[in-house]
Amino acid sequence: MDNNTRFNLYIQAIEQFAQREGHSRCPALHVEVVGGREVAVGAWVGYVRQRYKKGVLPADRVARLNAVPGWEWGPLKPGPATNYPRNSEILQMRQRGMSLRQIADSFDLSRQRVHQIVKRTNA
Repeated sequence: MDNNTRFNLYIQAIEQFAQREGHSRCPALHVEVVGGREVAVGAWVGYVRQRYKKGVLPADRVARLNAVPGWEWGPLKPGPATNYPRNSEILQMRQRGMSLRQIADSFDLSRQRVHQIVKRTNA
């Protein structure tokens, strides 16, 4: 699959997600099904945001993403919807010696997100 075809597939995936969810803040591990094909759109969203921040994302692709309903370039930070009870439970699990992987699997989160929660709470 060439880069333009791949980009268009991911655009379809994020547009489908945004239409259904009302925003484009796609979880990092989210997989969207487009035309019967699984598309790891969550990881891709992070990737294009990094390329944009570095100034290496082509202008035509920036324009396509800006046209996605609810698209945000970031920085994306937890807002009022932060799940305090979940985060407290994560901290307790970590204090009991559970690994980041075990905790991440329990909550369907990335290990990086669990690490951020633990680090922020312990700061």
